[in-house]
Amino acid sequence: MKRLLGMLLLVPVLAGCSSIPVPVVSVVSVAPVAALPSDRLSIGMTRAEVVAIMAAQIVVGYEMNAVAGVSKPVKAQNLYSSELVVVKGATYQVDRYIVREPAPGAKVALDALFPVVYKDGLLTAKGRDGLAGIMANEK
Repeated sequence: MKRLLGMLLLVPVLAGCSSIPVPVVSVVSVAPVAALPSDRLSIGMTRAEVVAIMAAQIVVGYEMNAVAGVSKPVKAQNLYSSELVVVKGATYQVDRYIVREPAPGAKVALDALFPVVYKDGLLTAKGRDGLAGIMANEK
């Protein structure tokens, strides 16, 4: 009888312990995506507004001071080139920016640059696809 009574008391206690909710925490590590300045551009901006967003200095190499044993970054403006292009009588200004720092000692390839196209001082197209669309109208 004592065994039966002990079993009857023990069963609810064990059942209660197994039903205690255990919080499950899943940890997801996501690296933040660095937004490029070119992502903030929108069609219709003035050249001054674009330059305010895009104009930055980038590190293109390092200069070593052998006496002090320290290196100093060599910086350059990220506006790589600017040219005027005439397409079907319309004049466009094409600025090309370096948006990602090149590897040390690497040469900057033309297809690695980010083109920004203006017509009458306003942003008309951006990126290689935008420039290609304007140049396709030339033919």
